[in-house]
Amino acid sequence: MKKTLNLCIIGAGAVFRLMHLPALLNLNDKFRIKSVYDPDPKALSKTAKVLSRRTKDPMFTACPAEILSDEGIDAVAVLTPTSAHFRYTIDSLKKRKHVFLEKPAAVNLQDVKKIITAERKYRRFVQVGMVLRYSSFYLELKKLIDSGKYGKVLWMNWLETRPFDPMLWRYNNTKLNGDAIIHDKAIHQINLFNDFAGAKPKCVLASGGQYLLSGSRYSKVRAFSSEVKLKGESCDHLMAIIEYKNKVKASLTVSYVSPHARESRWIIQLESAKIVAHFETFVSRSPGTKHKWNGNPSCIYLFKDNRNQEIPWKHPMSYPPQDKNLVFYDEYKNEPLHPGSTAQWIAFYDSIINNRKPVCNTALALEDIAAANAIASSIKKGKVIRLQKSLRLL
Repeated sequence: MKKTLNLCIIGAGAVFRLMHLPALLNLNDKFRIKSVYDPDPKALSKTAKVLSRRTKDPMFTACPAEILSDEGIDAVAVLTPTSAHFRYTIDSLKKRKHVFLEKPAAVNLQDVKKIITAERKYRRFVQVGMVLRYSSFYLELKKLIDSGKYGKVLWMNWLETRPFDPMLWRYNNTKLNGDAIIHDKAIHQINLFNDFAGAKPKCVLASGGQYLLSGSRYSKVRAFSSEVKLKGESCDHLMAIIEYKNKVKASLTVSYVSPHARESRWIIQLESAKIVAHFETFVSRSPGTKHKWNGNPSCIYLFKDNRNQEIPWKHPMSYPPQDKNLVFYDEYKNEPLHPGSTAQWIAFYDSIINNRKPVCNTALALEDIAAANAIASSIKKGKVIRLQKSLRLL
């Protein structure tokens, strides 16, 4: 018989309520939310309102020590702003609780290394919430690359344009919370690029800054559903190149200054094929497609090299979506808010039950954050940043 794990929530903000909570409620055979902490009474009230329709079990408290001391808690979800990640993760491990930790694990690499030391000391583990790693979108890309049918990866590119996130804390105090566009957004793509490259990152060159944001005054900017006033130290755009030890190169372009619908597009060049992937596509379907194109589907297209093609070559286009090159299509109807949001909790459950190290573990988080910090440093210093020393674990 499967065991239902008792879960403590630290941080009941919008990300928890919109993404994690719906996933957990759908997994009530695996998780029971036993207690919830947040310093904001409004967050607790909103969470209580949702949970009251499903269960009256959770204890709501303004004292995290009280619930961490509960011996009936098996695991803790740390879903706070980044600045509090280290403190609550260490406290949870000391109480011998497994931890689900929202990304990024931390901003300071030494904090991540201390978390790794605590995992070993208290014989518990931390799964970092790199949600894309658990999506079928990632798994299909991984399968195509690892099959070897199209040769090794040569280079990768990711482009994302989108409006701002409306949460003010993301842009303030980059020393503690990280840079919104680097540590909160690009960290997802850094994580996947680090995996697909097949080697550790070697060096980074980046450029970025602020077009609309300002650290000294509020600016009215476009968020997803309204205009909001934001200020902060974070960049609102960046371009970066990561070179890996095996000479694979990855480029990232991210912009929050676009008021239009999100575009998130990947190109992965293999030796004998090109992969073009659109994550959560915001376009109309093409004529003749067999798919309904409801919601915002994610799609992967594969263009095999055809060396019998006449020169000049006719380059196949991936927009608008064409079924002839489509190798993956998913509308994610069963995933609340974000692809992989349910799968990551199933993986966390399985890791605890089977005493198995998570896929998205703290050793991988160290590589991700080292690359993210190198991007931030390269933007600030205007030079190439090398990563060898920062990747030494202990």
